[in-house]
Amino acid sequence: MDEKVRATYAVVLAGGRGERFWPKSRAARPKQLQALTGGRTMIEETLARVEPLAPPPRQWIVTSADLAGAVGSVVGPGPRVIGEPLGRNTAPAIAMAASEIARSDPEAVMLVLPSDHHIRDVPGFRSALGRAAELAERGYLATIGIRPDRPETGYGYVERGEAVGGGCFAVKSFREKPDRETAQGFVASGRFYWNGGIFAWSVPVILDNLRKHMPALHRATMDWQGRGGLAAGPEAFGEYFQPLEGISIDYGVMEKADRVAVVEGDFGWDDLGSWEAAARYYREDGSGNRLSGRALSLDSSNSIVVSDQGLVALLGVEDLIVVRSGNAVLVCRRDRAQDVRRVVEELGRAGEKEFI
Repeated sequence: MDEKVRATYAVVLAGGRGERFWPKSRAARPKQLQALTGGRTMIEETLARVEPLAPPPRQWIVTSADLAGAVGSVVGPGPRVIGEPLGRNTAPAIAMAASEIARSDPEAVMLVLPSDHHIRDVPGFRSALGRAAELAERGYLATIGIRPDRPETGYGYVERGEAVGGGCFAVKSFREKPDRETAQGFVASGRFYWNGGIFAWSVPVILDNLRKHMPALHRATMDWQGRGGLAAGPEAFGEYFQPLEGISIDYGVMEKADRVAVVEGDFGWDDLGSWEAAARYYREDGSGNRLSGRALSLDSSNSIVVSDQGLVALLGVEDLIVVRSGNAVLVCRRDRAQDVRRVVEELGRAGEKEFI
């Protein structure tokens, strides 16, 4: 087999804002640039996990233009950081990255993954990525399906079909976020996985599928490459991509393509969508409290405390989230963890930029 077919690139999507992790996650240093579960930032953890398959020179990070400098300062000189002048969801970001990789390595395999997930079993994760890369070399669009351990209504699902070898399966269907009863049926069937947004394909296969299923995006990408691609600067990027609709790669390609396969993954995956999720990895004090940083709890229970600086003391309270970070403090009930982004929205409306 041609050596170039085996060259694997990791394209890490790092444009999110992580508003549910306010006040630790801010516009200038969002969730993926924070150390939420350990000593390294989320994006550093992501790059370290994929390094055996895609070393730093073949690690590409796609983020927003305003975050490119901050991302570069965190990840160092090895990976390539690409700042999009405007965000258009995952399909345009992937089209841009695939077309740029094709300039120097047209037969490469691409791994595409988010920058801000937590993985407990790293060897298991790498094994699943390796199997997905093998499927990519066989011409599949591959995704890693996370084996569910609960009927989660906040994730999309992937239904498996016939086996295609190597413990992998053809994808029968993609399902949107279900209600609880439907999710319970998915889990009970044993045929459904969580869609974690982790993909593998070869550059020519993804570009061909973009041509078939998203012709406007493919045409804009090829025209942009005709101008020189990234070398043409941000104005050229905006000229070709700004008119396009923001569409996810799931909706734009994966749900429509013919040759799609899923690799079963069971490696302790967590998308860390809120403080409630992150607290699973904090120390517990015996009263149901989850603590990160300096915290004191007296006659208090079932609360989450995060402190970057100084001490946070709880006295006679329960079911709270308290986060002290920088120049702001968050206090809310645990059952409102998903609503924290409303604070950021309100601060934006009030013009309080120093706190966002």
